[in-house]
This record gives sequence, structure tokens and C-alpha cells, in this order.
Amino acid sequence: MADECTDVTTTEELSIFFRWVNMDGQPVEHFLDIVPLKATDAKTIYSALVEFMKDKNIQISKLVGMGFDGAATFSGKHNGVQSLLKKISPHALFVHCHCHLLQLACVQAANATSGIKHVYITLTTLWKFFHYSPKRAESLKAVQQVLDLPELKVVKPSDTRWLSHERCVKAVKASYSAIVTALNNIYEQTHAPEALGISKALCRPSTLVAIYLLDYVLPQVAKLSRALQTERIDLTAITPLVDATLNTLDDAMLPAANWVLELMDAKNEIEEVTDITLTTESIATFQGQVAEPFIRMLKANISSRFISQDIVSSFGIFDPKKVPAADSSDFHTYGEDLIDVLLAHYGAELPAKTAGGDEYTKEALISRETREEWKTFRSYLSKKPKGNLHLQLKELTTSDMLSEIFPNISTLANICLSIPVSTASVERSFSKMKLIKTRIRNRIGQSQLSYLMKIAMETPETLSSTQLNDIITVWNKKPRRIAV
Repeated sequence: MADECTDVTTTEELSIFFRWVNMDGQPVEHFLDIVPLKATDAKTIYSALVEFMKDKNIQISKLVGMGFDGAATFSGKHNGVQSLLKKISPHALFVHCHCHLLQLACVQAANATSGIKHVYITLTTLWKFFHYSPKRAESLKAVQQVLDLPELKVVKPSDTRWLSHERCVKAVKASYSAIVTALNNIYEQTHAPEALGISKALCRPSTLVAIYLLDYVLPQVAKLSRALQTERIDLTAITPLVDATLNTLDDAMLPAANWVLELMDAKNEIEEVTDITLTTESIATFQGQVAEPFIRMLKANISSRFISQDIVSSFGIFDPKKVPAADSSDFHTYGEDLIDVLLAHYGAELPAKTAGGDEYTKEALISRETREEWKTFRSYLSKKPKGNLHLQLKELTTSDMLSEIFPNISTLANICLSIPVSTASVERSFSKMKLIKTRIRNRIGQSQLSYLMKIAMETPETLSSTQLNDIITVWNKKPRRIAV
């Protein structure tokens, strides 16, 4: 997993992570290094990755998966970084970061629904109005205190920052009355036309109803996004999580949806402060003209972007719950077509190139004996208690007995768990980098930046007394003016 970002000195930095399965059968993601780039084209990034892996004695040909964002530089089918790496490791599977996919689906659905798009524009204007004026921000804070509302700041909504719209909507909804009151007070005192314009936009019934709708819809999508950002998630968990989210979104289109009932409960309180008049008919009209088209568009975008590749969906055969009963007619053929899909990719010898450009044939990762192994393993699954798929994959990677009896099946389990789902870890590393290399500490060296980022990213939250003593011992080995 990798991505590039510009630091405070306008140096392009490439953050590199690797994902593998540890001894406990759990997928782990670790920060390895941050490398400066001379340019941000695909060939330069590819060369930096290859050079880094050579330097660390990492066999590039053993890569089984790679995760990048959707930028053409990384994901391009012909000249992107992923296509260049596939020439060295043709069995590696490229995965477009699912968190980026989800964010793109949400933004596209909002932009395609005018009623929601206008609300997003209003929220952005609202954030700018208070963010760039401490005096206005203090005015809002004072109104929140008078109305006994939580002192919340308006969060910047961004099309590229995950979950930002959810946090923005939640803050605006919680302080809706205070925001409108503050805007009216500012207009009365300063006659600022921006205050009047934003106030009028927020006092439209359609804006208020949209805020309540979004406060229901966006948290459901945010739960999915947070799940996709976790380190331990694997490819097989994506489809069930997406399906559950889509089913939840259906509830928002019901006439008596939770967000509608909540809006009706708050109706009297809001009308006193904002002069907004809400009726059952206006809410029903909004549901038919805005809410339903928006949710349908959102569901369609998520479904279209989360279509599993044949190879990814084929790993689902290891799910014990899907195996038919041993006495059923489907049992003796179950999974064989999917095993053939996995064999066609991982069981084939593929043409490849070394990092130096020499051509060779990349050996298969699994053998043709996988078919026979599957028949035996299928019987094993049918007689086991019906556990979940992740636990089954974990068992295949940790059990010496299963690895010996089913070596090819165990290899497939390791591959499935090793393929990244998102680049959330990489994005977090950039947040750490910006905290370490700041405007004041802009002359920090590359090696020191790398060391400090490793400490920030890889150090456990708590250290044992033994670990602390080891750190002090190493520190005191060098002559220092102050002993620890």
C-alpha cells in the first residue's frame, strides 16, 4: 500500500506500508518508510517502490496484492503504478481503496440530487463564514451558551475528506437554532449580506428537512467507512457489510422513517426560533422529490462501485455457512467452478519481468492438486460447526495440521487475508507526518522524519517497564550531557 503527499516544504513524500498475516492468523499493516520523490509520475513512483523493496530485501515477485487510491498515476490499467508492478508480480491483485470508492459514491449521489447539492453548498458557505472570523465564531458560541446548546464548531465539509460531511451535518443539526440566531444577530449589527443569505437558506423548510435526512443517512455510510478502515478487515467481509448498509438505507425512504419522526418531535422548538413552518405535506413532498431519488442514487452508486472481482468473490467458498449439506445434490459440485477461477489466476505460470527488465516465467502460487484438496476440505467444512468465514481463514493460516493436509488451500487463505481493503493506514501516516514536520520544524532531515514516523505509527499505546528500561539503556549508551 502506498500513496504520495506534499509536506510543508513542498517535498513530495511517498508513504509505504506492507500488509501480511501474522503468527496469530490476523492481517496486520505496518509502516515501513517514507521516501522523497523527485516527481509524481507513475514511473518515478514505481522506481522508488522497486528501489525501496530491493534495499529492504523484499522479494517483489511474492506480492499478492496492492492497494492504492483511484488516481490514474497509481491505478491506471496501462501505465499506472499497479500495471508496472504487475509486470514483475503478475499474480498480484490490485484493489482500489474501498474508502475512496465509498466517498466517491456519496459525493456523486449528492451532486446528482439538486436538493442535497444545494444543502452541501450552504454548509460550505456556513463553515467559511464562521471559520475565517473569530468575532463571528465568538458570537455563535455566545448564542449557544444562552440557549444551553453544546458549543460545537461548524466542521469543514469536504468532498475528499472521509466522513467530513457526516460530522458537519451532525454539528449543524445540534446547533441549528443557535446558528440561525447568531446569523440574524450578526446581520442586525453589521448588515453583512452573507449572514442574511445563509440565514435565509437555513430557514427554508427543504434545508432543514435535508439536514435531518442526512443526519440519518450519513452515519449509516460512516459506519461502513469506519469498518473498511480497520486493519483486521479482509476482502470477504466487504459484501456482507455493504449489503447491510444498503438495507438500512431503505428504511430512510419509509413514510414513518426515524428521521421523519425525530423532525416532527423537534418541529415546535425549531419553528419558535427559525420561523420555519413544517407540515406533514411538505415533508412528504420532500421525501418523494428529494429523499427517495437521493437514496436510490446513493445505493446505485455504492452497488456499482463495490462489484467484487471474480477472484475476490471466489474466496467466499471457504465460508462454512455456504457449504451445502453432505447429503444434498449440490454438495459434490459445490465450489468447483470457483476453485477453477482461483486456479486460473494463482495456479498459472505467467510471463513476468525482473526489476531489471529481463523476461522470465513466474511460477504458480498453487498447484493443480488444489482441486483434489478442495473436495476433501469441502467435506471437512460440512462436518464442522458453522462458524464465520474470517475465523475459518484464520484457522487455515494458523493450524499446522490443516496447512500440512491442505497446503494449497492454506496458501489461498493467506493470500485472501494479505490483500489490502483500503489505504486508511497510509492516510493516517500523512496526518502523523504533518504533526511531526511542521512549519517550525521544516528543516528536519529525511532519515529523522522516517524514524519519528515509525515511532509515531508503530509504538504501542502502552509500554511495559521492561521496554522502557531497554529504551533508557540504549539512550544512555551514547555520551550525553544529561543522564536519564
